[in-house]
Amino acid sequence: MEHIYRGLRSFGILTMLIFGGTFVFRWLLRGEASADQFIGFAVGLVCLLTALLVKRKAKRHTA
Repeated sequence: MEHIYRGLRSFGILTMLIFGGTFVFRWLLRGEASADQFIGFAVGLVCLLTALLVKRKAKRHTA
């Protein structure tokens, strides 16, 4: 089960870095804020938070 949490956490971090970095890059250079980049960042954040919350909840039930 640890592999699932690690994979979901890694996916969330990578998604946030890719989409968030592109969002900031385009915003600073061109002055445009793309909704698709922001949505991608939000999806990554949700994946990361889900992995952390589910892992914490699983620890409480096993302890």
